[in-house]
Amino acid sequence: MIEPRLRNHVLHSRSAHATSQGAFAALNVLQSIEHPADQALGLACALKYVAKACGHHPTELLALVDRMEADCRFREVNTLSAVAKYADEEIGKKLR
Repeated sequence: MIEPRLRNHVLHSRSAHATSQGAFAALNVLQSIEHPADQALGLACALKYVAKACGHHPTELLALVDRMEADCRFREVNTLSAVAKYADEEIGKKLR
C-alpha cells in the first residue's frame, strides 16, 4: 500500500469551520459554470484527482465530511448545514 501523502491524523484534525471555508470557496467558483451537470461533474472530477494526489480515495474524504456533519448536528452548530443550504440556494436554483 502506498503511504498517503496527506496523513489521516492531519485530515481528522481539521475543523468543520476550515472545511466549510473550502466548500464555500469551491461553490463560489462553481457558480460561474452555467450548466448544473457541468458543475456537478467538474466538482466530482476535481474531488477524484485531488484525493488521489493526496493519497486517498474520494470516498474516504466523503466519509470524513459525513462524520463532521454528524458532529455538527450533535453539537447543534450549523457550520456544515450552512454549506448545504448555500449549495441548495445557489447551485440548486438552476434546477428549479
